[in-house]
Amino acid sequence: MAKSRDNVVMQGASGKVGRNLVFRQRGDQTIIAKRPRVTAGGREVTEKQQQVQNRFLNASLYAKQAIQDPELKAAYSRKATVNQTAYNVAFKDFFARPEVRLLNDSGYLGNVGDEITFLVRDILKVTAIEFEILDQDDTVVEVGQAEPTDEENTGWKYTASTENIDYTNAIYRITMLDTPKNTTEVIKAYGADRDVNP
Repeated sequence: MAKSRDNVVMQGASGKVGRNLVFRQRGDQTIIAKRPRVTAGGREVTEKQQQVQNRFLNASLYAKQAIQDPELKAAYSRKATVNQTAYNVAFKDFFARPEVRLLNDSGYLGNVGDEITFLVRDILKVTAIEFEILDQDDTVVEVGQAEPTDEENTGWKYTASTENIDYTNAIYRITMLDTPKNTTEVIKAYGADRDVNP
């Protein structure tokens, strides 16, 4: 796929040219692509290819549904760049997994009321987070809901509810639910992010 910028001859071109090229418009760009190949009678796909196709179909269905909701469409539109639509961003959000960044557990000393804070990065927003503290044998010490600390749901905090004398060996299992209703699980060890530079 090629892109044409500031080309007087190709500017605004769209459609098929000959047997090999297709021109499309996206934002302020002209996209030049190879013509899609259609095979007679179709072809057999592998199980892995079918899974990928299903995931793309689900992403497409989610994006179509998302832009029917005026509030959600506006939220995705605000995230779009000059050559993106709300649909493109929603489609991407379906695939993107949220990340846990800069987990700060320096205030967690195994006491009830101790706080663990962290940042979450996602295309739009994470809507809910279940936070589990496990011991070194993967036994659950406690589980509860983390709370967002800002309107964008970027900052989160979890307040401990159970005494944990072996807190230095704690493992955190963080399960995030994002806007497209996908769940993502992240495992962090006690103190793991303290030496990471932002």
